[in-house]
Amino acid sequence: MALSLTPSLLPRPAWGQGFVSGLAFAVGYGVGVLAWRGIAALSRGRLPRAAEARAWIVILIGLAGAAVLMPFALRWQDSVHEAVGIPDTDGFDWLVGVIFFALGAWLAFAIGRGVAAGYRRLHALIAPRMPGRDGRPRVAGGVTIGATLVAMLVVFSLGLGVLSWLLTLASEHANRQYDPEYAQPTSPLRSGSSESLVKWEQVGSEGAKIVGGGPTAAQIEAVTGVAAEEPIRVYVGVDVPGTFEEKAQLAVQELERTGAADRSVLMIAGTTGSGWLDPAAIDGFEYLHAGDTAIVSLQYGATGSPVSALLTPDLSQDGTSALVHAVTDWWGTLPADSRPQLVVYGLSLGSFGIQAAFADQADLQSSTEGAVLAGTPSFTPVWQEAQNSRDAGSPYSLPVLDEGAHVRWSDAWGGLDTPSGPWEDTRVAYLQHGNDPIVWIGPSVIWSKPQWLQDGQRSDQVSPDMVWIPVVTAFQGVIDLILSTAVPEDAGHKYGNLAVDALHQVTGDAGLSADAVARIRLVIEEYDTFSPVAN
Repeated sequence: MALSLTPSLLPRPAWGQGFVSGLAFAVGYGVGVLAWRGIAALSRGRLPRAAEARAWIVILIGLAGAAVLMPFALRWQDSVHEAVGIPDTDGFDWLVGVIFFALGAWLAFAIGRGVAAGYRRLHALIAPRMPGRDGRPRVAGGVTIGATLVAMLVVFSLGLGVLSWLLTLASEHANRQYDPEYAQPTSPLRSGSSESLVKWEQVGSEGAKIVGGGPTAAQIEAVTGVAAEEPIRVYVGVDVPGTFEEKAQLAVQELERTGAADRSVLMIAGTTGSGWLDPAAIDGFEYLHAGDTAIVSLQYGATGSPVSALLTPDLSQDGTSALVHAVTDWWGTLPADSRPQLVVYGLSLGSFGIQAAFADQADLQSSTEGAVLAGTPSFTPVWQEAQNSRDAGSPYSLPVLDEGAHVRWSDAWGGLDTPSGPWEDTRVAYLQHGNDPIVWIGPSVIWSKPQWLQDGQRSDQVSPDMVWIPVVTAFQGVIDLILSTAVPEDAGHKYGNLAVDALHQVTGDAGLSADAVARIRLVIEEYDTFSPVAN
């Protein structure tokens, strides 16, 4: 329980911290019971096997322990709040935390009892059928235990499969429930319109927000003060029939139909698991280029990113790669002196999918004319290559590669201006906050101290009190991912406003004045802040 209160990457809501601490306390109790039973078994009857206590007694002991740890926990959690720039915790927060601590502990004990009951029932079914019970009881007993554990794993796997199927069905149903705020587009420059090759019923709920939203030419002109065009938005939903390759070719046909080859900039945008794109980023992109743009995207699934990454990890790679390859091949056939600038953009699982389309950094830079990649998951090979190839002396949290000649990193507005040397074409911008668990938490954190927590490598956005603890740090990071979405725009897994700065640096603008760019930034800052964790 004490370890669950140690500082992590992001602050948590009081109810979340209390709930997690309650779960951790119950898990610790369960580990203690198992350890005691093991010792008792080795003692051959000299020690009693029973180690349980009534749940209410255990919870009272846990609350007493929490009270003792409270002064330390307050300091630890406030250090995380200070690093992010939000107010410290107060007494009411901790009252809420105590209530949810009790709920978390009760739930964990209930789950533990359920698992134990399931084990006993499986053991009772298997034991009578195990041969050798009379002649070699110890061997038979050990084999029975092993067989029971295997049976439990099989049951768990089947349950996970059923859960995945149910989540997919629920997500597909939700994907067909459109928000009435977004009407079918009337412009032929949008997928889902009456002239589109993609039917309105096939763009899906997230696609409807993309093709039915965004700034109009009149709105762009009002903000920038320059003449604007209606932006092109092409979106192929998951309900469009065919393979990913066939869907990608349909996207190319939509680009040809809408006249995307005549625009100044063409963006291939990788979606998150549900097909979501950050409106702050894509709207800001269209403002910067006065609508002389085309955005193309393909929805590879309908489940949220956590489910997609865990249960269907190949979809983001296969779907987004098919789109990238089809569009870049088509773009390569256009006249080199008049074709649009080709850039790729992705956030979170969208960033992973975009980079999966390229063999390495060299391939990314030779195949495109710019990239903005935000909140890249730690398991992305192309990102790992860039991180590990950084210049000597540059920190892992914000590396410098080849003195910033082509690839740069940023965690704040204007951060791409450093290093101060020339930034050559093709420009690749990685956006990563020092406290984003998506970027930093991977399996290796379980057993080894990560580079981003080593001296000289850690970000100023990470609490100075945070230290690496085997297993615990990885667990803390997963909890941060699930619970910590109520953070400022310049922290955690939120990059909408920062993406506009990066897109400006990478793709330029439509000859806008500094005042016009400042107005665009003000408009985008008024957007609701989003975290793609659940999208």
